[in-house]
Amino acid sequence: MTAERGDPAVSLPGKEARPARLLLVRHGAAEGSAEGRLFGRTDVGLLPSGEAQMRGAAPRLGPWLAGEERVRVFTSPLRRARESARLLCEALGLAPPGEGDVVPGLSELDLGEWEGETYASLSAREPERLKAHYADLVRSRPPAGENLLDLAARVRPAAGRLREAARGGVALVVAHAAVNRVILCDALGAPLENFFRIEQDFAALNVIEYHGETPLVRLLNG
Repeated sequence: MTAERGDPAVSLPGKEARPARLLLVRHGAAEGSAEGRLFGRTDVGLLPSGEAQMRGAAPRLGPWLAGEERVRVFTSPLRRARESARLLCEALGLAPPGEGDVVPGLSELDLGEWEGETYASLSAREPERLKAHYADLVRSRPPAGENLLDLAARVRPAAGRLREAARGGVALVVAHAAVNRVILCDALGAPLENFFRIEQDFAALNVIEYHGETPLVRLLNG
């Protein structure tokens, strides 16, 4: 039996009996997290606390996987996501991602020359540059990095592939805060300007079901 559905009188009309279900998970706490370091493409591993977070997340995923025969696991190529996916698979008894299930488009936002910095260090060194960046978050890029339009341009095709893989079953996807926010903004019909209005804690679980091309967000930052 899968996770219980809510009141049908106030839900999406015309729901399919077997929607494509996407379980979108953020990785656990990684190296540099405790210091607040900004790591995008920097390839760091999980902290022991991050490993514990992922093991603790497994029971939250269980009800969304119950009774499902087709579950495919995908991950970003970065270590913190791959390690998180491995721990979830071990805890849930799932086959780990194969080589073809590591999706480059799900890599975290590239922060360029700001990789490894903190908000405090950037505020002290480049206060005006940082202020201007957050004033135009969608279009502004860190030096030699990506903006949100760049990120969305690679995440959206990857998300389309994941939706197709989930048809008739479930796709479990382990990615990053910025990547998840793009997918969730699209599912909610929210512009990228609202990117930071969606919280994504370490080991957060989000559930999106696609009824045809219509998304239904069933859980956010769970």
